[in-house]
Amino acid sequence: MTSTEPADTSATSAASAKRAACSQWTHSDRIKRESRHIFNKLHSIAADADFVRRVHYRYASLLVTANLRCGAWYTDPAITSAVSYFKSTDGHTHQWSFSLKRSNLHVSMPDALSKTIPVWCAVLNTASQRKYGVPTSESEAFGLHTPTWMIPPSEHDQIRARIDGFVTALLNSDLDVPRLDKPLQPIFVTPQNDMDMLPSSLANTTATEIVPIVLLSASRFISDSASLDSNTPGGAETGGNSFVYVQGAGDDHENWARGLTPDLFWQHSDALLACEKDLLEEAVDNLVKHHSTASGSRAHWFTPRAVGSEPSDGADAANRLAGTAQGDVEVGNTGIFIGARTAEHNFSPDERALYTRIIHFTSLAPPAVPSNLSFNLEALKISDSEPSSNVYPIHMSPNKKGLLAIRTAFPPAITCAYRTLIDPASAVGSRPKILVSCQDGKDLSGSLVVAILASCFTDTRQLITADESKREHELALTKDTTRRRLQWLVSASPRAAPSRAFLLRVNELLLSHKHKPAPT
Repeated sequence: MTSTEPADTSATSAASAKRAACSQWTHSDRIKRESRHIFNKLHSIAADADFVRRVHYRYASLLVTANLRCGAWYTDPAITSAVSYFKSTDGHTHQWSFSLKRSNLHVSMPDALSKTIPVWCAVLNTASQRKYGVPTSESEAFGLHTPTWMIPPSEHDQIRARIDGFVTALLNSDLDVPRLDKPLQPIFVTPQNDMDMLPSSLANTTATEIVPIVLLSASRFISDSASLDSNTPGGAETGGNSFVYVQGAGDDHENWARGLTPDLFWQHSDALLACEKDLLEEAVDNLVKHHSTASGSRAHWFTPRAVGSEPSDGADAANRLAGTAQGDVEVGNTGIFIGARTAEHNFSPDERALYTRIIHFTSLAPPAVPSNLSFNLEALKISDSEPSSNVYPIHMSPNKKGLLAIRTAFPPAITCAYRTLIDPASAVGSRPKILVSCQDGKDLSGSLVVAILASCFTDTRQLITADESKREHELALTKDTTRRRLQWLVSASPRAAPSRAFLLRVNELLLSHKHKPAPT
C-alpha cells in the first residue's frame, strides 16, 4: 500500500462500536442494580412523600387517603385518615371494571388513578342519581372524567359506554349505595403539575358544587432510565445522602423491601434515611427481625394516624361498634362482628363480656382429642366453669396450610355460630353477638364470616331458625349467595375482604354436594 492510499479504518470502527456498546451496557446494568437497591428505594419514597406532604398542607381541608398497597409508602400516616384499594388492573385497556369486591364505598396514576377511580366516581354519581334523584346529571362533574394527556378520546368513549352496565350491577348488588348531594369529580395532580393552576376552590370544599377527589400521583416522571443519574435530588432532601431517584419506588415491594412494611418504615424513617448505604440492608433485616420477635407476628401493613382518622377498615366505629375498643365491626345487624387479634391474643374479661361467643383463629397447638370427635361440636365445647368459656379457638395458619384446613375446621365453627345465634339464653343485652377474629382480620376471619352469613341468613338478612328451613337453604346455596354475603362484609369492613384463594375454598365447602346436607 502506498502513502497515497487511504487507511483501512473498518477494524478501528468496529472496536470503537464494541467499546461503546460495552460501556452503554455496563452503565445500564449499574442503573438497574441501583434502582433495585433499598437505599435508593427508600430515599426516592421519602422524596415523593415530601411532595404529598406539600399538597396536603396546601389543601389541608381535604382528607388524605392512601391507596393500598404501594400508596402507603408515600403517605405519612400522621396526615392520613383512611385507606382505599383501587387496583390498576381494573383500569387496564379493554379490562375496565367496577369491582363489587373492592367497592371502596368507605372513602369518599397508574391505571388505578387515571381510569379505575374516574370510573368509580362516574358509577357512584349515576347510581346515586338513579336511586335518590341526586346529584343532578346536568352538572359538568357528573360524567366520566379522565386525564386528557394520558387517555385518548377513543378509549375514554369506550370506557364511558360501559358505565351504565357498571351502575346496573351496583344497584343490583347488596352493597349500600351512598347518597351524593354533590357529584364526585376527579382532579388529577402529579409532580409535573403547576400547583397554581389547580382550582382555588380546593382550599374551601364546602363552597364548591362538587366533591373533589384529588388523585395524587406521588412519583415524578422519568422518561429514560439511562438519565436516572441526572435526576438525583440534592442532599438537602436526604440529610446529606445522595441517591439515584427511582420512579414508583414503592412498587413490587416483595423484590426489595426485605420484609419492611410502610408501618415500620414510617415508625423508623429518620433512622433508616440516616443510615449509610452499605449498612442499610443489615439495619432493615435487624429491624424486621426485632419486630417479629417482640410482637410474635409480622408488622401491620399500614395504620393511618391522623386526628379524626377512621378505623383502618374505614367503618363508622361510633355507629356500629357499640363500645368495642378494638375496632371490631358488625356486619349489618346480623350480630356477627369481625376483628383483628394476634394468634396469641389472650382475651380480657371486658372483651369476653362484650360477646356471647368469640371464634378466634390461633396458631397454638390444639389440645389432643380423639380423631373421631373432630366434628362433634359437644366435644369441642368449653366448660362454662373455665374463665374463657366463650372463646372458641380454631387452630389454623394464615397460609396455604390454612386453606387446606378450611374443609375440616369451618363446619363445626359454623355450627357453633349458628347454635349461639338461635339460643335465646345466649344473648348479650338484647341479642347474641359473635366475634370472629384472626391476625389480620381478613383472610381467615373474613372467609369464615362469609361462610356463616351464607349458611345462617336469608338474602333479606333474616336468621334462619327452623331446622327444615335451614336444610332447604343450604341445598339452595349458589356462588351468588356467597358473592352477596361478601358484599355485606365489605360494606361493613372494606379491608376484611378475604383473598380469592380463601373465597374459592369457601365456595368449595358450601357448594360441594359432599358437604351439603342430604335431602330428606
